[in-house]
Amino acid sequence: MNIEKRVGMLVAVLGCGAALFAAPLSHAQTAQSPTINAGKQGTNNWDYTAPDGGVPKDLAQKVGVDQKLDSQVPLDLSFKDETGKAVRLGEYFGKKPVMITMLQMTCDQVCSAQLGAMTQSLNEIPFSAGKEFEILNVSIDPREGPLIAQDAKDERLKEYKRPTAKEGWHFLTGDANNINALAKSLGIRYMWHEPTKQYIHPDGITLVTPEGRISRYFLSLNYQPQDFKFSLMEASKDRVGTLVDHLALSCFHYNPSTGKYSFQIMSFLRIVGLAFVVGTLLAIWGMVTMEKRRSGKPKSGGNTPQLRNA
Repeated sequence: MNIEKRVGMLVAVLGCGAALFAAPLSHAQTAQSPTINAGKQGTNNWDYTAPDGGVPKDLAQKVGVDQKLDSQVPLDLSFKDETGKAVRLGEYFGKKPVMITMLQMTCDQVCSAQLGAMTQSLNEIPFSAGKEFEILNVSIDPREGPLIAQDAKDERLKEYKRPTAKEGWHFLTGDANNINALAKSLGIRYMWHEPTKQYIHPDGITLVTPEGRISRYFLSLNYQPQDFKFSLMEASKDRVGTLVDHLALSCFHYNPSTGKYSFQIMSFLRIVGLAFVVGTLLAIWGMVTMEKRRSGKPKSGGNTPQLRNA
């Protein structure tokens, strides 16, 4: 088969690959994760009996997370770190994404479960706190201070043993005004429960960009390592992660209602189509180059110039 026929066949195949790559992504083809409405899962979902009155019936209205994606977090708020040093929130921003959790450090129920689930997922991703990102655990209880924060940090670092963990995972306490201001900016609603002398608050992690803008939320004590990894890559503006990681990320879509990344088949097909197009172009170039080299070689046989001169 001559070079013209080969090129013609490859161009035809190239057209098919380009059509696949250019195919529009319709709403019908987009995989959407179902939205779960906790308020629809039974009558009086929050009304159950406990000592001293139990949990309020209107808990769902008073406690929750109102996502404020792309909103600016106030970086001038003041807290104390686990050593008792006065710190400004903005000190932890500027270079790396920051994960923020707001909880009670003395709580051994939801807070403990949240930190355990968070640590388990963090241990499974290639990025490390203190190197590619920072973590702020901020107490919502103004009664808690640096001594409690230091105990909480020591306990957490028993499970999260990355070399840079101590420098990258911070435990902050503060007064009610600064705590409330941070919670409001993150969209976190919580309430004081007098019978138990505890705060009732939602679980969740907020990821903030180095500039202080809210990037992602992780909710429902279900923190997947893949979601952490992809969100950190996006929040860092592609400063972390390998080329393969970023190619994989392009095939996933973030769903704010679930706080998770779902696989998008059409995005995957576009990547495959692009790879096919590039591979085909390289094949055409290689075949044309080889054909030119063959046609430029002298034919065997005949007298050499030296022989003719003789």
